[in-house]
Amino acid sequence: MEGIFLRDAVQEDAEFLFNLVNDSECRGNSLNPQKITWNEHMDWFRGILLSRTQKQYILMDGITPVGQGRLEASGEICRISYSIIPERRGCGYGKALIKLLNNAAVKDFQECNRCFGEVLKENIASQKIFEELGFTAEEREKFFWYNKRIEYCKIDQEFNQKIGGGYCY
Repeated sequence: MEGIFLRDAVQEDAEFLFNLVNDSECRGNSLNPQKITWNEHMDWFRGILLSRTQKQYILMDGITPVGQGRLEASGEICRISYSIIPERRGCGYGKALIKLLNNAAVKDFQECNRCFGEVLKENIASQKIFEELGFTAEEREKFFWYNKRIEYCKIDQEFNQKIGGGYCY
């Protein structure tokens, strides 16, 4: 499969996810800025692979993993968490990833009809992505709470062509 797509995370993704979660910019944009230990990560990762209410995905560009996204479902709402590898930030992958996570929420959590993300006030790039995708922002003390009724999204064909990929799904 070519282009931009999500795949379910598997045990072999543990190191990729560990390195990404501990990237300094990711930690700085996280609600919890503390470094994650390998043991903490593996306890969390094993749990998420078995969870019925959470799903971890890997964003792929062809055969290359370029980011990660997670959905945490609670009834009719899904929380979005995501990050992109440092060398691919600012290239449009975040926007594509959130579209794909919306699609995954429709597919994997049928009762879910809203997605939300929590974005620190300092994280201007993620704020712009959520706003461009039509999420509504509510200001909280330390972050913005973005939410939107979800629907199946088409991924921008021009973006896929610009970075050399084909159709995403």
